[in-house]
Formats: sequence, structure tokens, C-alpha cells
Amino acid sequence: MPVSRGAALLVAGAWLGMLVASWIAATASFRAVDRVLGPEIRPELSSRLAPLAADDRRVALRHLASEINRWMFARFGLAQIVLAFCLVITVWPAGRATRGLVLAVLVVVLIQASLAPAIESLGRSIDFVPRPLPPDVGRRFGYLHGAFVLLDLSKAALLLGAGYVLAGLPLK
Repeated sequence: MPVSRGAALLVAGAWLGMLVASWIAATASFRAVDRVLGPEIRPELSSRLAPLAADDRRVALRHLASEINRWMFARFGLAQIVLAFCLVITVWPAGRATRGLVLAVLVVVLIQASLAPAIESLGRSIDFVPRPLPPDVGRRFGYLHGAFVLLDLSKAALLLGAGYVLAGLPLK
């Protein structure tokens, strides 16, 4: 059965694009908090938030950004599992090198899926905890988040590698 290079490249490319978009969206949601509460705050928002202290406004909006990101990453995590299986099925006939890269991507996705509930639970538990966080909690969240980010970067590199190998396959 010949490899469907086009389908495999489409899946890998779309996945890589969505991965980068998720990084941008997560960063933008938190930066938006500071932007909307900054010097150019809209008068309507300012009047509605007036009963809250400035620190409480920021905490509430950062909580909203966190909830949006949790929702996005939970859905994207499920989508990535589906994408990984689709990519494995699509490239299975391609040979060991491509199969190995794609199976590595699947492993990374499954490891991330196992980390996600811990990050979500801990993140929710610290949304309203005053900053700086207690050292043990901050360290635990930092380790979990750092591991997740490193896995994301590894996944991106593996997807790029799979795309490179796929692009070099002879047409069948």
C-alpha cells in the first residue's frame, strides 16, 4: 500500500500550525489582561470593575484567561490524540524512519495527556492564591508547566522531522 504523502503532510502541517497557534493564543490571553487593564482601559469596563480593587481586577481577568486556556488545551489535547493516530495510520507503510518519528509524536502526546489533569488541577487551585506562590507550589507548577512546554517543543521538532522525511519520499 503506497504512502499517501499528501495526506500525511497535510495532517502533520495542520497539526504543527495548530500547535503554534495554541502557543500564540495562550500567550495572548494573558497579555490581553494587562492590555485591557492598562492606561487605555475602556471607560465602560473601568466603571464596571470600579467596585473591585486593582489587584482583584487583574486576578479575576487572569482567572478568565486561565479558564479559556484550560478549555482550549483540553480540546486540543483530544484533537492531538486523534491527529497522532491519523498520522500513524497514514504513514505506516512509509518505512521505519517515518514510522519511528510519528510513533514518537504519539508517545509525546500520550505523556502530555497524562500530565494535563495534574496541571489543570494545580492551576485551578492557585488561580486565586496571592503571588508570589508558596515555594513548593510554585516549584511543582513550574516543573509541570516546564515539562509540558518541553514536550510541546519536542512534538514540534518531531512533526518537522516527519514532514521533512515525508517530503523526501519518492512518489508512488
